[in-house]
Amino acid sequence: MAFQNSHFSLAYDRPSITMISQPDIPYHRKSMPGHRSYFETLSRIIGVVLESLRNLMMVHHSQHRPHEIHDYVQRIRNIVAETAPHLRYREHCMSLADNIERAELRLHSSYYISVLCRVSLDPEAIKDEHKRERIRQECLSNLVSTIEAFIELHTMSKYASRTWISVQRTIASAFLLLMNTSSQQWPRTWDLVERLEIVLADHVYSDGTVNPQTRTDSAKHLSSSLEALREVNAALRKSKAQTSAAKEDAATQDIPTTFMPTPDLANIAATMPPFTEAYSMPLEDGHIGSILNQVSDVMMFPSRTY
Repeated sequence: MAFQNSHFSLAYDRPSITMISQPDIPYHRKSMPGHRSYFETLSRIIGVVLESLRNLMMVHHSQHRPHEIHDYVQRIRNIVAETAPHLRYREHCMSLADNIERAELRLHSSYYISVLCRVSLDPEAIKDEHKRERIRQECLSNLVSTIEAFIELHTMSKYASRTWISVQRTIASAFLLLMNTSSQQWPRTWDLVERLEIVLADHVYSDGTVNPQTRTDSAKHLSSSLEALREVNAALRKSKAQTSAAKEDAATQDIPTTFMPTPDLANIAATMPPFTEAYSMPLEDGHIGSILNQVSDVMMFPSRTY
């Protein structure tokens, strides 16, 4: 119940019934640091997240300050550091269940950290640019980690990646990652999202149903999100390609017509660092904004208003 309510509070901005009266964590009598179970660990992480939401509610703030974000993230990391070895290291997993617990814990802990750091994706939210950049990198790396964990779950068992909460969090992370990836990181993001699309397509068509009208409701919702993800991915690729082409044309036009490049100049140009585009593709792009609105009612993902 606490897990479900923490998700509703984060994704749908709904008050959680556990925010005021938070239940105690049912520790095993032999529980100790270094041997915490999956259930105990997830309960503790949810407790931190609910505390962060409760504090925002109490002080009537819309976002945490940088030092508060750092403290919450560090607490989650410390909780994960106290887990049983199989939850931290793949080589300690002795069964499929061990591997699933490890990947699930990585997915949810990464997602929670990305949520805590998400405010940094707004250039105006944190005035200290150095702090904002550090938190933004934390956010993006945990978005990647969330998606990677979901894909890993699917490679273990297609049933392990079917929980609705894991699917929603992964798709939300993918949309946000796409909209905030720099040119330098784009190839990795492109590859990661394409692998995610393959996993989601496997879920949509797993029952052999091709006709959209005969699919289950969950498959219909997932199908619409998959199509939106593909369209946004394609639209951003096209936009980035056009931007690169425009900059190349502009650079060519700046060269005097009487100027003939020499081999030495060509070598210097080849060593110059690539142009880094600004983060965050603007949603004012009507096509992309339209795509996101199409799925907002069936597959909630973070908005760009923080």
